[in-house]
Amino acid sequence: MIRLFINEDLFVDKKIIPDEKKAHYLIHVMRLQNGGEVYLFNGKDGEFLSELEIFSKKKCILHVVKKVKDFQKTPPCILCPAIIKKENMDFVLQKATELGVSEIMPVITERTVVRGFNIERAQSIVAEAAEQSERLDCPLVHAPISLMDLFDKLPQNTNVFFLSERGLTDSFEKKDIVPAFLIGPEGGFTEKEVSFLNNRKEVISLHLGNTILRAETASIAILSCWQYRIF
Repeated sequence: MIRLFINEDLFVDKKIIPDEKKAHYLIHVMRLQNGGEVYLFNGKDGEFLSELEIFSKKKCILHVVKKVKDFQKTPPCILCPAIIKKENMDFVLQKATELGVSEIMPVITERTVVRGFNIERAQSIVAEAAEQSERLDCPLVHAPISLMDLFDKLPQNTNVFFLSERGLTDSFEKKDIVPAFLIGPEGGFTEKEVSFLNNRKEVISLHLGNTILRAETASIAILSCWQYRIF
């Protein structure tokens, strides 16, 4: 089953002209022939079956044939990971998408070493992960924000769970709130940052066991726990 995220409105009889990268993927990587089936989604209209028509080695068109799934929005769940090394950050983006986050808000902390974050690359990674995991939408990827400014950007009914080896609890309940999971950088949060977080009423200090987790491991672990408790 081949799926593509398309940033266009989708409806029956629509004709989609894929960009060069997507056309290359369909024609040369997946080796589709004329009439090949491609499933399309755009994060709002549902999922549609389309058929491929090839014009040349670099150009093709997708004819939308029928709607196969109604749109279902992913429940709100925000991941706020400190920016880490490129390969590890890519892994977090991919797996967070597979595990059902609705938004990703990269955070800059005092111990954040890597400051660069390519938002276009990140959007491409989450789109590919959504295609492979059969999601009908993609997480919204935000521009990086400092830890101190993060709380001004979160929804009002958000509970922020921040992971700490000295966290006060190892459990959480599903409530009528938006969960946000704050993951520290390599080296963890500074004492100043921990004090700042502990003084906020919407923040819950959480630990996941007796071992110290790498930043990318912590993201996947907490999202897996949250998904298990929901489903």
